Amino acid sequence: MASISLDRRSGRRTIQFVGHDRKRRSIRLGKVSRRFAEAAKVRIEELVTAKSTSHPPREDTLRWVAEIDEQIHGRLVATGLVQPR
Repeated sequence: MASISLDRRSGRRTIQFVGHDRKRRSIRLGKVSRRFAEAAKVRIEELVTAKSTSHPPREDTLRWVAEIDEQIHGRLVATGLVQPR
């Protein structure tokens, strides 16, 4: 299960989750809307589940990964959830 934290001073959001290797990971999203952060949280949870069960993620999650910008995609790569483009 992932959680979203908000730094009230800067307005930046971070998603924290426990990876497939049982280590706590963080992905800093920056200044994004609450709606985007909620959607990203759901997708990240799906990616973590897919990675830990060795099953491919759902099609809609794969489309989301293909559509996100390079910076957030790079952060997903750094956590080991997706492969580099």
